[in-house]
Amino acid sequence: MIAASRHPDVDALREVASIGCGRALAALGRLAGRTADMQVPEARLARAGADLAQALEPLGGAMFAVGVELAGLLGGHLVLALPEDDARRLAELLGQPVPDAGWDPLSESAILEAGNIVGSAFVSAVGRLTGATLLLSVPRLARGSGRDCVAALADEVADRIALATRFSLRVAAGDRGSVSGVILAVPDPARLHNLLAALPGS
Repeated sequence: MIAASRHPDVDALREVASIGCGRALAALGRLAGRTADMQVPEARLARAGADLAQALEPLGGAMFAVGVELAGLLGGHLVLALPEDDARRLAELLGQPVPDAGWDPLSESAILEAGNIVGSAFVSAVGRLTGATLLLSVPRLARGSGRDCVAALADEVADRIALATRFSLRVAAGDRGSVSGVILAVPDPARLHNLLAALPGS
């Protein structure tokens, strides 16, 4: 995956991702009772589907990821990815701690709900920005390496821009650790023209 700074639409797409992820992380922070901080979305050009996994490399090895497929004006995929230890802390913050024996349906459902909240808030923000209706699929959960998660949750369309937004849920006094992760937005390249045309000022 290579830097997309020379792509003519990258600034507009980074702004869309920033607005969508900002709203999504605010919703996740409210759900977890924490304040979320985010970095500026990083735009990358994926030459092949496997290249998308590089955006998740900063998270390390084993991770949990929740993906939703986007429909309507935007299209594409949105993935919430967390290192496994951070996913455990998030499940605990959401009231479904992982049992000593390992993940169970209740603790997994907490991570799925987090992904659903993130996806819903993202499409709602982009919908308000563009005046269009956006939809999302039922969230799906994947575990493993970044490559495993991307292969399970995103399709293999090549030559698309991926926007990776790193975030953390701010640690409060007495917490055992922060929760960090990445929101990966992968717009459908076939729909970019319509999306960009719908942005204010276009």
